[in-house]
Amino acid sequence: MLYVFLTPPGKSAIVRPMKTHQTTINRIFSMKGIGLHTGREVNLEFIPRREPGIAFVRDGQVIPARYDQVADTRLSTLIAGGGASVSTIEHLMAAFYFSGITNCLVYIDGPEVPIMDGSAWEFYQEMWRVGIYEFPESGTYLQLLKPVEVALQDAYVRMKPQSSFDITMSIEFRDPVGRQKRRVLDVENAFAIINSRTFTMVEEIEAIRKMGLAKGGSLDNAVVVDAEGVMNPDGLRYRKELVNHKILDLIGDFYSSGYRMLGKVEAHKSGHHLNNLFLRQLFSDPENYAIY
Repeated sequence: MLYVFLTPPGKSAIVRPMKTHQTTINRIFSMKGIGLHTGREVNLEFIPRREPGIAFVRDGQVIPARYDQVADTRLSTLIAGGGASVSTIEHLMAAFYFSGITNCLVYIDGPEVPIMDGSAWEFYQEMWRVGIYEFPESGTYLQLLKPVEVALQDAYVRMKPQSSFDITMSIEFRDPVGRQKRRVLDVENAFAIINSRTFTMVEEIEAIRKMGLAKGGSLDNAVVVDAEGVMNPDGLRYRKELVNHKILDLIGDFYSSGYRMLGKVEAHKSGHHLNNLFLRQLFSDPENYAIY
């Protein structure tokens, strides 16, 4: 069954409600961009897939985009397998989530997914453009059956059972960011989440670059905050863009579960490491969840 998006993406776009069947992209397409940390141009080729799941192919090695393949969570989510690795997968994974795509192969010729504009928007646009193909098989949703929680000092991710998916996220940084909180009740239709960019504090940039990272970072693909406020000439896209982006990261990381989750999430100061720890805790006990 062919399933295509009928509403063109834009600020008034509505993301279609998701199907319970497995899906893939309707045809092959390609994208390219600059890696945030390497500064290298990276080429992506998206291939329809019948087998369940999202997977990356690098140097001939297939690496499932799955939580138990995550090998590093410093500044991004990195998956590895067979001597190959791909980092910064979280924004692309969020785009797959919002597009309703469950199965796809992504061929990549570099070590990290390109940063594009710093959000999931450009990936989502291309997926909308090609449409998706629906298979008869189900098994795309994970229903939480028991509360699950992980915490590191004052940071935590908690999830309680419910029949829908909503997220409450709070972050806390120095001024002028301070503490921000956002609750998203209708995650699958949250346009502002798809379009919110990654961010950093200006004082963190030098330390990151001393690590040999952020070579491709700029005001074109990240929000940078100094002591006076946002340095980007055009400012923020949304008043709560920073906490929005943390929700985007969580959605992308959670989609490495292989499923669309149903439950009530509360997260505070979470990042890629804590998001991955949560998934490992969730799947450590089969009685925590049901798949349908």
